[in-house]
Amino acid sequence: MKIAIGADGSGGPLAGLRVLDLSTVVSGPLCTQALGDFGAEVIKIESPPLGDIARYLGGVQRAGVTGFFAQFNRNKRSVKLDLKSRDGRAAFLKLVESADLLVENYRPQVMPRLGLGYESLAARNPRLVYVAINGFGSEGPYRERPAYDMIIQALSGFAKELGSARAPKLISNLVADKVSGLTALSAALAALFAREQSGRGQRVEVPMLDAFSSFVLPDTFGPRSFGEPPESSVAAEAIYRAWPSADGHVALVILEDHQFQALCRVLERADLVSDERFATLVARMQNMPDLVALLATELPKHNTAELVARAAREGLPLAPVNGIDELLADPQARANQLLLSLPHPEAGPIPVFRNAVRFAETPADVRRMPPQFGEHTDEVLREAGVPAATIERLASS
Repeated sequence: MKIAIGADGSGGPLAGLRVLDLSTVVSGPLCTQALGDFGAEVIKIESPPLGDIARYLGGVQRAGVTGFFAQFNRNKRSVKLDLKSRDGRAAFLKLVESADLLVENYRPQVMPRLGLGYESLAARNPRLVYVAINGFGSEGPYRERPAYDMIIQALSGFAKELGSARAPKLISNLVADKVSGLTALSAALAALFAREQSGRGQRVEVPMLDAFSSFVLPDTFGPRSFGEPPESSVAAEAIYRAWPSADGHVALVILEDHQFQALCRVLERADLVSDERFATLVARMQNMPDLVALLATELPKHNTAELVARAAREGLPLAPVNGIDELLADPQARANQLLLSLPHPEAGPIPVFRNAVRFAETPADVRRMPPQFGEHTDEVLREAGVPAATIERLASS
């Protein structure tokens, strides 16, 4: 991924697109950062006195930026605006006139109460695509409830699928937020494509409950399509498992017959190839408790590096269970340049995960550091044609 700090132009596929980002924390900022990586100009609107709360999450703050904030806010300019004030709303509406896309993650009635709902903004700019990420959608009894990642995880039903009815588990990761952000990204791009044909923008809504449920549940829900699933699945427990080795843990897949045969060679147990209990997929499923007991006994006889090397030679899907440091040292992660170092002029180098997409002709890039709060207010408002007197009043207030 190219890093061209300070460059004004972009060769990305969305070069020339202007985005207003009113979102905070994760779901919206992840969406708009990807748009920025793809070449869009992203203007992050932050409310006084503190701006995006993510600026104060995730460890030490340097030059107005934490590591957490930096992971979701590169390729943006920050504008400090109080949308509750007359001058702040007027300046914002001026920005709307030239915007292609707006992303916000407020509760459904927040923007309409400010007089800045989709209908009001579309009257000024009919081509505006307005993306609203919220917890539950604009209809229904939960529409005004606050939504957070763990609340969505709990409601979705996935916690009991991951754990059990008696001992549900939440994923210790903001996965519902991030899934919602990526769903909003695809929705925004689809709406922009539709605008190219119709000439008009539209309002797009992404409820987090729907986005997370439809992402995480289809494979779990699948058996219910034609009948009730079994109460528990020994096979699932065997597949999604970190197996102890002599010095760590590994994960492996043995769905196909040739994979089981390869496993026997990796474990130096050629005698098991002809074992009728494991010779076919059906037999392995029927005898899964025996297979689990076998793996639990045989894998710890070998160290992780041996298992990985033998599996690579045999074509067996097997990998070490890494920590983050081990991932970053992994030769494939290094070859992919998974982690970038942003040369922030004040905060120092900031490690961030690169955008995963590789465009052959219009590469994604990093052109701007994660911004300080309000760092670009004056320049952005001047570019939009906001009167100098209004900019001065905004600064003084």
